[in-house]
Amino acid sequence: MRANQLMRKKKPVSKVVEPFLYLLPAIIFFILFTYYPFIKTAISSLFMVDSMGRSKAFVGLENFIRVLSSPAFLISIKNTFIYMLLSAPVSIFIALILALVAHKKTRSSRISETLFALTMAMSMSVSAMIFKLAYNPTIGALNFILGTRINWLNSSEWAMVAISMISVWMGIGFNFLFLLAAIFGISPELLESASIDGARMYRKTVSIILPMISPTLFFLIITSMAKNMMMSGLVLIFTNSGSLSTTANVETMISYMYKQAVNNLNYNDAYAAAMVAFVLTFIMMLISFRFEKKGVFYN
Repeated sequence: MRANQLMRKKKPVSKVVEPFLYLLPAIIFFILFTYYPFIKTAISSLFMVDSMGRSKAFVGLENFIRVLSSPAFLISIKNTFIYMLLSAPVSIFIALILALVAHKKTRSSRISETLFALTMAMSMSVSAMIFKLAYNPTIGALNFILGTRINWLNSSEWAMVAISMISVWMGIGFNFLFLLAAIFGISPELLESASIDGARMYRKTVSIILPMISPTLFFLIITSMAKNMMMSGLVLIFTNSGSLSTTANVETMISYMYKQAVNNLNYNDAYAAAMVAFVLTFIMMLISFRFEKKGVFYN
């Protein structure tokens, strides 16, 4: 009996090593393309770096002091937070409304679900060009609908809002699919019993649906915040195409870092800006996880 137990406990070496072999490609990928660049950036931010990317002398926090004293970078921090606070909540809220509508099965449900998720099929550059036409101050559809004459992309007041609206539209499809799947995961009997008790749609949404899908909502909020804090694509597309004037400062932290490194070959400010962006994003993630236990229900 004891011998049988010992034989069961002993596993061949190949069986012990096998799981690690499956994980090895992913581990190598993360080390080469995530952890190594991050560590190199963190170390390089403490050195004076020439235009070829070679470290010359240790300067400590000098790069950080210079970057955090730059008015342009401080504006980019403000713009990043404006973009994040406008894009993430609005996109998730609209996607939630659409998911609640699509949850009610009708003959046109398949068509509506496809249309609601269609934004996922649009690339960022195509979306930017579509909205560039919509934002045109003279022939644009947005000014026609609103009855305004706003020069959206060249206004210091509205440019960041305009770019955030593009992000909202692009994020709806992704958020919609996750929220629709979460709502379909709720027991139909639970919703039916609430209806029998006289609960209206608003009460069912607040008291049943939102608590039940709170893990999915939390996941979408966290991922949207991290993605929006790292946003640079839309700004670079509009800047490189000449759609933005110098009066419409919509620089974000990552677009500032990109331009310093690629356009100006100023790796000192670029490395420091990248680390500041990482620290601020990390702090936002920590603050978000503080609310997890209070607002997320896993049972």
